[in-house]
Amino acid sequence: MIKKFSSILIVLLSVLFFISCSASIVDSTQPLSDEEIVGNGDVIETTKEPQATTDNSIINEFLQNHNGVYYGVYEDGSLNVRYIIDNNAIYNGYGTLIDATRVLLENKLQIYTVGKTSGTVSGYDMNDEMYTLNFGEDGNIYLFANAVFKQENYSSQKGYSTHIGEPIDGLKTYSANYYYYDYDDSKKYYIIINDLGQIYMDDNFGINYSKAELSNDNILTITYTQSGGTTSKQDLYFYNNKLIYGNTWINNQLQYEKLIKHDLFSTYTGTYVSDDNTITLTVAAGQITLSTLSKYDTPVITGNVLTIYQYSSRYPTKEHKIVFSDDKTQAVYTKPDGGGTVTLKKQSA
Repeated sequence: MIKKFSSILIVLLSVLFFISCSASIVDSTQPLSDEEIVGNGDVIETTKEPQATTDNSIINEFLQNHNGVYYGVYEDGSLNVRYIIDNNAIYNGYGTLIDATRVLLENKLQIYTVGKTSGTVSGYDMNDEMYTLNFGEDGNIYLFANAVFKQENYSSQKGYSTHIGEPIDGLKTYSANYYYYDYDDSKKYYIIINDLGQIYMDDNFGINYSKAELSNDNILTITYTQSGGTTSKQDLYFYNNKLIYGNTWINNQLQYEKLIKHDLFSTYTGTYVSDDNTITLTVAAGQITLSTLSKYDTPVITGNVLTIYQYSSRYPTKEHKIVFSDDKTQAVYTKPDGGGTVTLKKQSA
């Protein structure tokens, strides 16, 4: 089961996540802070971080030390593939190779994907995307989603009359409308900054208290409380003529997602078929499929055991167990619910 990463608008209000990427010495007798455990989602600005690198050879070597399949975990305990790192390639949860600009700073990797520009694509597909992958000492990834907003010339917009803080003189330089495309392909604005440095947000957010401050010339921190009492604090970076999410706190809780590491699929790459040709198991670096199941079911490999979890909102989860032989020439498939076993033989390339 693969559930699509939350819409950008939801990302705006509950953004994801961090890991320890600090080289500082920590007193082990003291409890660690969130940032020391999971890192942070700060935008890596290469002009300000001399240790940051875009050198592919260095990044590839780093990735090879972190090969694995990384899973998100839902509240009900179900898993879904979020990233696959195999050799020096990164695949998304759909098994698609990610073509992105990469920046590495210590154990923190940021990947930036440019939206499509063809006139035939939907508005949503024109959004740029950026994610921060922080690699923890526990082997897992702590993920932060850095929403990216493009800019257009400032103009007042109906429904954006909510002031955020007071005008800031330093924001005059960044006067613009910062926008993204939602799933319905409509253009929506996250913040609008007028010529006086006043910030405006969507009235639908129901904000009844807010403040704003600018630091380091390009980091805007906004804090606001919504009707109902939810508080949010967001670091926003003006970078490369865009506005990019950094860290987000909701009710004082840093927003991040822990991705659990499991073994690679590619160890057992190949096609395995039953003697009667009714069942086919296909294993590739970016995806595993069993012909009798949906491609949206979730495969997990631990050692030589493949478990495919068949999730349902209506029925209990079913586990399809497949055990590979030591020589990788065949696999024994045990069907759920006492359905028996089937031997699948690897086909010649």
